[in-house]
Amino acid sequence: MIVHELMDMEHLFAEQLQEGYYIIRETYQNVLIEPKGGDAVRQVDAGTEEVVTLLFDPGDEYSLLCLDTYTFTGGIPSLTELKETIAAEYDVFVNRHRAASL
Repeated sequence: MIVHELMDMEHLFAEQLQEGYYIIRETYQNVLIEPKGGDAVRQVDAGTEEVVTLLFDPGDEYSLLCLDTYTFTGGIPSLTELKETIAAEYDVFVNRHRAASL
């Protein structure tokens, strides 16, 4: 059995996102739990897992929508690579040229 323990949470690209969108990164420590006989168990470190979640808040109370989740077991990519991955599927980043012309 693999147990996922939340280790860290932070907002990525907070100032670059359009209003209502949030990107949250969570780091989980994975632990393999094995019975060792009797009431004892053995815990083995199974590495970490990075999970990036894209959320949208339409402004209604209790109405966060999960748009997508990205899981990385070999470490998280650079912020530039992550931004390119999300931007390929979702138009959630503020375009500086468009924002400057408004």
